[in-house]
Amino acid sequence: MNCYILIGGQSRRMGRPKAELFLDRVASAAAEVFEEVIAVQRHGGATASIPTIYESPHDDQAPVFGVACALAHARGRCFILAVDYPLITAAILRHLRERFERSRALLVAPVWSGKTQMLCGGYAPELLTRIEQRVAATRYDLRGLAAGDEADIIPEEELRAAFAGEPLMNVNTVEDWDRCRFAQS
Repeated sequence: MNCYILIGGQSRRMGRPKAELFLDRVASAAAEVFEEVIAVQRHGGATASIPTIYESPHDDQAPVFGVACALAHARGRCFILAVDYPLITAAILRHLRERFERSRALLVAPVWSGKTQMLCGGYAPELLTRIEQRVAATRYDLRGLAAGDEADIIPEEELRAAFAGEPLMNVNTVEDWDRCRFAQS
């Protein structure tokens, strides 16, 4: 199974590209768990330090485009991971991968900090058609895919009982990054 790391965000709230800050750390953890680790970048974006594929040109900014690009490239079950998780560990990624491999669900995603982490989960290729339909209707929110019996959403309590620290802390702002660095020490 391949892992696709989404790096195409504009990082406005961070003030500098999150890929510069976090990609090597996130890719290193993923490389311990997945056969290939591939960056997904916006059309025309910078090349990453790992193999990179590019989204088709589009005007809107949303992770759904990167997810669609990854699914089209993978042509099979894959893991989608945003670069926003600098404390991610190989242990929690292995747990999530194994859960996805055992599951019949089309989507496996964890809950952390009270939110379903749609950019840290397993995606089945059958979701590509649904995603393309959502994009055509300008419905870019991925959480709509997590509804119903076809999604296996892992409760936060289960993960916190098994993993110490903040491995699924999603970092989007300078303040988040400061909390992240504090959590590491």
